[in-house]
Amino acid sequence: MPCHNFFKKKMNIQNTDSNTGLRTLTRTQSLVFVSGAMMMVLGVCGVVFGTFAGRALMRIATILFAIGAVAFTTIQMTQTYSGTSIVIRRLRRIMVIGDICFIIAALLMIESNFQIIFPFVAKTIDGYNAWVHFVYNNWVVALLIAAILEMYTTHRIAYELKKQQQ
Repeated sequence: MPCHNFFKKKMNIQNTDSNTGLRTLTRTQSLVFVSGAMMMVLGVCGVVFGTFAGRALMRIATILFAIGAVAFTTIQMTQTYSGTSIVIRRLRRIMVIGDICFIIAALLMIESNFQIIFPFVAKTIDGYNAWVHFVYNNWVVALLIAAILEMYTTHRIAYELKKQQQ
């Protein structure tokens, strides 16, 4: 084994695809990425349809979504772009904004279902109104923004990489 490959493995330096400029994910990273996405989907379904099954299912689904969001966004943020295309760099920045929206959605979902801050804020009617207005079930808005940004950037990056290869 050449010396530089040994150090790349020891230092966990990943190769980039020479055609696309995107850093390739390892098998473990791909597994964490896909399982994080699946946990997010299952968590949202559990919260949306869990109202019929009870509060315990909603809380478990909330935790599942939060863990999935952290796993998904962490792996997606580590997949860097080393190419020279300004368009792809801009799309990657937009994708990071979508990742931040996923994390905000997870935090808002946790607060909506566990009501951690609620007892401190809802001491007055104004505090209660502010909590309902800014926090309660607004995770849906953050999740919608994140999903739209992720779908847009994923398709546009694929199109730009295909165009770049031709």
